[in-house]
Amino acid sequence: MKLQKTLSTLFFILTIVTGSAQLSALEEQSIDSIFIEWNNPNKPGMAAGLIYGNETQYLKGFGIADIETSRAIDPKTKFQIDHLSRQFTVLSILLLEKMEKLRMDEPIQNYIPELPVYQHELTIGHLVNHSSGLNDYEILKLLLGKEEDDVFTHKDAMHLICTQKALNFKPGTKFSYLTSKTELTLLAEVIAKASGESLTVFSKKNIFNPLQMNNSTFVEDYNSIIPNVAHSYQTDGEALKKEVLNLSNVGPTNLYTTAEDLLVWYKKLTLASKQPSILNKAIKQLDLLVKLDNGATYNSSWGQMTLGRSFYHLERGLPAYWQYGLVGGYGTNVFRFPEQDLTSFVMGNNNSYNGMPAMMMAIHFIEDKFPEPNEVDLTKIKSRKVTTSELQTYEGDYWTAERAAARRFFVENDTLVYTRPGQDQGLASVPLQQKGSFQLKVESDDVIIFTFSEENGKQVYDIKSGIGDPYRYKKYEPITYTAEELNHFKGSFYNEQLNSVYTFKIEDNTLVVNGPENSMSTFSPVVKNVFRSSAIQFGSITFERNQNGNVTGFFIRTDGIQNLFFTKINNS
Repeated sequence: MKLQKTLSTLFFILTIVTGSAQLSALEEQSIDSIFIEWNNPNKPGMAAGLIYGNETQYLKGFGIADIETSRAIDPKTKFQIDHLSRQFTVLSILLLEKMEKLRMDEPIQNYIPELPVYQHELTIGHLVNHSSGLNDYEILKLLLGKEEDDVFTHKDAMHLICTQKALNFKPGTKFSYLTSKTELTLLAEVIAKASGESLTVFSKKNIFNPLQMNNSTFVEDYNSIIPNVAHSYQTDGEALKKEVLNLSNVGPTNLYTTAEDLLVWYKKLTLASKQPSILNKAIKQLDLLVKLDNGATYNSSWGQMTLGRSFYHLERGLPAYWQYGLVGGYGTNVFRFPEQDLTSFVMGNNNSYNGMPAMMMAIHFIEDKFPEPNEVDLTKIKSRKVTTSELQTYEGDYWTAERAAARRFFVENDTLVYTRPGQDQGLASVPLQQKGSFQLKVESDDVIIFTFSEENGKQVYDIKSGIGDPYRYKKYEPITYTAEELNHFKGSFYNEQLNSVYTFKIEDNTLVVNGPENSMSTFSPVVKNVFRSSAIQFGSITFERNQNGNVTGFFIRTDGIQNLFFTKINNS
């Protein structure tokens, strides 16, 4: 979401306009120039929208919606907006609360009795505030060998969710994985039960129609024919091919809308506080921060998460909200600067991250408003001289089981370098005045600081980006297994919840696992009985042994899943 220096420089020369003026032909041409790369009659492209103040707005399409028919993208072209769908699911819940058809403190089983009764009460409010303790079904899908383009329905999602017998933590005490789709799927089910209408019907009747967002709808059947849709594409070498989406699970995703409708929506979001209707009161709540039962907020490196699933942060010193959607070939990005009354967004079907042009549109209008430069000025960092011997005390491998991630530090040319295990290149750092603290050298406005300390006699470091809470990594000595020792981990392992078997074997002195649908992943040892994998569905696995030292099973711990146990069923 940050801008590279070379791209930003282009826009320093563009004319800055005031929020009370309509775009002149020259100004419009300047904005158009952002999209030159995508304004191609033979390639997928984008639809873009911007609101600045009460009058200035921009709304255009570039490129092709349908390669086969050469139909061009325009402001009425429909795109799937993925994560941005979630704000309308949560808004539906907030509306039903104001209609007194549900309460946030109600147990979720009041509406979904097929869910297990857990050790701790799980409420609608826990789902809305992203603190349920449930597993992320997207990770479970990967464990089942499912691909993004496989058919996946609401019924499939509910089945995976309802197989979870125990929560990962007491609801309301921790936040769930950042992109979990589980809570939103359950909220869609609650909406249907509380209102007597599907999310598609309820949102159309109570949100989209009143706001005159006439081309916005949730799609519950992947076989539906969607008029004037931008098809999802991806690049395959020099050729293009369709990136088919077979999703029928509304709530966390599957809202189709247009740039024209999004412009209406963000105008309403800006003005909601000035119009005290039930709908506007609910809309106003979307920018409230999600909270735990003790009032703590979710502070990620992207910003503080809101009920509407956007991220509040400081963009070069200016308060901003950022929201994105990325699925198949669709990519949507939105930046809102509330103090400047500016909203900029881009929707694309070109299989790429589209945050750059959205931010560049905003920069065109408010470049002189940013108190911070677009790139950290390393010469202004208050640093101190550090001896090579002190730097060498920080060298080594570090690990976080919670995030299932490993990092490595090494000294090169009297500089502490931050990288991943197995890599010889990384990011250099600048020693700060506080002993043990360093700032990474990055070509953006990101301020990333890591600080070394001790915990229980072992060296650790905390890494913090922006307003996000720090993550702690602990130093460890990577273990090396002989071929004979690796053989202890061979065998087949079964999980009842997924009704799936994974078989571990040894290939080229490396632990390898085969799973459903011919899926395969490799593992690297971390510490005794613990391995990590680059496959997100595994993250880290911890093997359990009995009193005789024999392996009896393993736990998966990764972002979105904690303590999912597979029992060993044979040694073959």
